[in-house]
Formats: sequence, structure tokens, C-alpha cells
Amino acid sequence: MTTAALGDAQWQALATPRPAPLDDAPRVSIGSVDLAGVDFAGTASISSASGDVAVLELIGAGLLRRRDVHFVERRRFLAAEAAERQGLPRPPDAAPLGVSAPAELVAEISWLRLGGTSVAEIRLVDPTSGGVTSSERVNVPADAGPVGFARRVTGALLSQIERVRDLPAWSDPVSNSAEWLTGAIPTAAFEAFRNGTAAEDLSRWEEARRAYQSASRLAGVEFVEAEVALARTARLRNGGTLGGS
Repeated sequence: MTTAALGDAQWQALATPRPAPLDDAPRVSIGSVDLAGVDFAGTASISSASGDVAVLELIGAGLLRRRDVHFVERRRFLAAEAAERQGLPRPPDAAPLGVSAPAELVAEISWLRLGGTSVAEIRLVDPTSGGVTSSERVNVPADAGPVGFARRVTGALLSQIERVRDLPAWSDPVSNSAEWLTGAIPTAAFEAFRNGTAAEDLSRWEEARRAYQSASRLAGVEFVEAEVALARTARLRNGGTLGGS
């Protein structure tokens, strides 16, 4: 893994443009992910707050890469907005707030154990009224790791959105997306992804970059979410905003 800091030109090469949402793509945010009580074998402290955040970010990256939905950053944006309202100074190197499009649907995700079955409950909430637009429970394979869980939820969430709002036609650039959705990602790669998320939250761009690149290397297979997060980190580091990146 490269330890030297990158120059501006190298960072610019990493900052691939965010996919432009298609017309009529519904604006979707992830509100929360609650993994209280979950135990993914071999993964340390997954039920801690950092584990919840990392899985939320995996789902967010799974939406951010798409053009048939317009992913709206919520977690980082709201935290920065609250700090700005309180008059707190923006940390050095932190990305500016920018302007965020309002979400039309906010997904609230929780993990349940019903008997011997692992279940993800996905609720779509109208952020204006606070009412639940749709609620669904989907089974999760017993041996699913955190990435497998996130991908199962992402696929189910997209199907649920499709039933509420027609998604515009879009061709997935991931050539083997069906296999990708169920592919196993090693625990070490997930832990590196979680480290990248934590560093990105603190605007430690080099640390985040190294962690996301390590996640891709440790995965041994295509780790699309880590690639998406790395490109977002580069966009933020290069002057992008929380609302736009």
C-alpha cells in the first residue's frame, strides 16, 4: 500500500465525476441503520455506532453509483449543517456544506432476529410528513457478512422504491451485477472500509484514501462500494461540497 501523500494531479485523477441522476430519478436518503444485537462472525464490534455507520455508508455507496436514483447525502450534511447553525468553525480541510436537494424518500433500516431467521426491516419514510410510505421485511442469509447484508438491503430497497416510484430505465455498468450483489467480501476489507469512513468523516483525506484503497486490495474481487467512496473522497478533497459530492 502506498504511504506517500498524493499530489494534486493524482487526486484529480481519482475524482471521477459523480454519476448524473436520470430525469425522474427519485431522490433517496438513508436515515439510519440499526444493527443492535447483530453478530457478524469475525467482525469486531459491528453492532457499535461505527459499524452501523459503515453499513449505512455501504448502502449509500450502492445507491450513489446508480443513475436511476438520486442519492441525497444526509448523515454528513445534517451534521455539518447543525455545526454551522451553532456557529462552530469548519475544521481545517473540511468540505463546505454546499446545497443539498431535498430527499423524497428516506430509508430507515433495522436488523431483526425472528426465531432462527435474520431479517432486515426497511421502511421508506416521507421526510415532509414523517409518515411511513412503505415497509418491508426481507430475509438475510445467515452467513452474510456486513457487506453481504448491505448489498441484500440495497437490492431490496431498490425493489421497494420501484413499487413506490417507477425508476427510469438504466443499464448497470457493473458487468456481473447479479454475482456482485451476492459476492463475499472478506472481513479485513470491510474493516478497512470502515476505517475509510471514519477518516473521511474527519476530513483526513489521505488516511481515507489509503483505507479505501486497502479495502479494494483486500477484497480480492471488485469492491464497488470502496471505489465509489474513494471517488467521493477525492471530489471532496478537491473542493467538492457535501451536498454535491
